[in-house]
Amino acid sequence: MKKLLMTLAVSGALCAARASEIKFEENPDIFQNPGQGFSCISLWFNPKTKVNYGAGYMRFEWAKLQPVEGEYNWEPIDRALEFFSKNGLPFYFRIMCTNFHGGGKYSTPEWIFQKGAKWHEFEGMEYKTPDGGKSKTHVSAYFDDPIFFEEHEKFIKALAARYDGDPRIGGLDLGSFGNWGEWHCTSMGLKDPHMYSLDLRKKYADMYLQNFKKSDIFFMTDDYQVLEYALGKRKKPRVGLRRDGVGSPWHFGRWIGKPPYDKIERMGDVWKDKPIFFEFFGDVNSLHKKGWDIIFSCDWILENHASLVNEIPFHPWQITDPKERAAVDKVCTYAGARLVPESAEVSYEDGKLEVSVKGDNKGVARIYLPYRMKYELRDSSGKVVFDALSSQDPRKILPGKFEFSDAMRVSLKTGETYSLALRIFHTKKIFRDFRFAVKNLTPDGSLDLGKIHAK
Repeated sequence: MKKLLMTLAVSGALCAARASEIKFEENPDIFQNPGQGFSCISLWFNPKTKVNYGAGYMRFEWAKLQPVEGEYNWEPIDRALEFFSKNGLPFYFRIMCTNFHGGGKYSTPEWIFQKGAKWHEFEGMEYKTPDGGKSKTHVSAYFDDPIFFEEHEKFIKALAARYDGDPRIGGLDLGSFGNWGEWHCTSMGLKDPHMYSLDLRKKYADMYLQNFKKSDIFFMTDDYQVLEYALGKRKKPRVGLRRDGVGSPWHFGRWIGKPPYDKIERMGDVWKDKPIFFEFFGDVNSLHKKGWDIIFSCDWILENHASLVNEIPFHPWQITDPKERAAVDKVCTYAGARLVPESAEVSYEDGKLEVSVKGDNKGVARIYLPYRMKYELRDSSGKVVFDALSSQDPRKILPGKFEFSDAMRVSLKTGETYSLALRIFHTKKIFRDFRFAVKNLTPDGSLDLGKIHAK
């Protein structure tokens, strides 16, 4: 059998460079790819905006999830998981025991204190009281109280038993400790916000590290000592990084390469194994009032290999300044992986189908969610008559040029015409396909590798 070369259609015209070669044109549009871009914080997507919503993200107060001793209310988490998975996106979350912005007095279940756990009050965000009044009084446990610690450890074990490895979850924050679960105790009315020992803080980290063995974990970088501890638990980083406060010069100064973080080995390489998740310090108006540079912040986010940026308190659709809009669009476009195939060669000879692809990951990170690539060969009726996994794991494609080749055995009927496509699919079949950033896509969003005419 003679070597059968593809006849390749590009934008309605035949590719003339080489008989077996197709060139791809990059699509500059912003589109949704799971696990990257902005994370949505509500159970709906804002219809006014052109924003890459690649995930959902929420924070839950312990009091809401275990209002009664021995009983759990998982409905808030389950509802979010259902919503985002139906939209083909992963869900991320955090547990809080203290919440300055809480809508009530207790973020830790009140029954914990009725059992004898020690507590203190502080002034936080105003909320409505059950009798119709208003109050700013919030209650926090002392994190070194043995009753509080024991009961919260039980809760985290129950949380992990239910959700660790749930394929709908992209990851969760290593939370619980400190205000908002951010691993600092500021704005909590304590005379010494640094009163808790390193040994105690490590024990809170271990609640997550020892119970969540499958799901990705993100650690806030406010506690550099525990961060170093968490990163050193395995040969490869056990946790991804989360940094709230983007836009603040103080926070910019407490990051990779800056004291004391410059002493943490491998911190700058974490993104190669685990994702980076950022959040702005405030909304658009507050950043403007402080004179903080949104354009610089967006560039900084990309320079530090972000995959996700939380939309709260910074709503990207609120940006009206053209230059700031362009900076935000860059984050939407290049956060995470952006796989841009440049060319492909396909040949079929004596039952052997060979494909080689060259391209460029123009994003700032890689794919971290469980995705694989496969080839699909369809007959003239559109039926898939053959598929095969690519030897290239898309999760291993780092920023920069990439190239891979595959060879497959397949028997084609003489005189038939087949369409060949390359798809990046979620192995659990929950999240939407990961889209290549080119115009050469099939109606179902896979990469169009042209037609094979079997002669």
